[in-house]
Amino acid sequence: MATKREMTMRRRSALAAVGLLLAAQLAAATPPPAPPYPPTPPPPSSDPSAPVPIQPPVYRGPVRAVDPAPPPLSPAMQAIYAPFYLAGLIFRYGFYYLLVAPFEVFGRTVTYGVQGGVPKEQPPPPPQEENK
Repeated sequence: MATKREMTMRRRSALAAVGLLLAAQLAAATPPPAPPYPPTPPPPSSDPSAPVPIQPPVYRGPVRAVDPAPPPLSPAMQAIYAPFYLAGLIFRYGFYYLLVAPFEVFGRTVTYGVQGGVPKEQPPPPPQEENK
């Protein structure tokens, strides 16, 4: 069985090793130097009155309209796609109703109380009996 002094020495050496590893990681994690600046542009031409050539516009043809509603899938593609669609619905709404909704309801209960922030209506008073 190790003595108390040996345990203290082991702890100190373990902490020192962890500290050295962290220091090495921090030293190695320094960001790389910034890339060099791009070269300076050439000086303007010596003749400032020379006109700058203008590029003629490029004709690209008429713009084709995109059909807003694509054609429906064929029945074979619908059959192939159906399981994935169903899995997506189950994942989306299952995730919401199993995990998110209970926390929302609990949060509203904590915030507004069991009555939901709506004052409870008092029942009407019982009718007065007339004594004959």
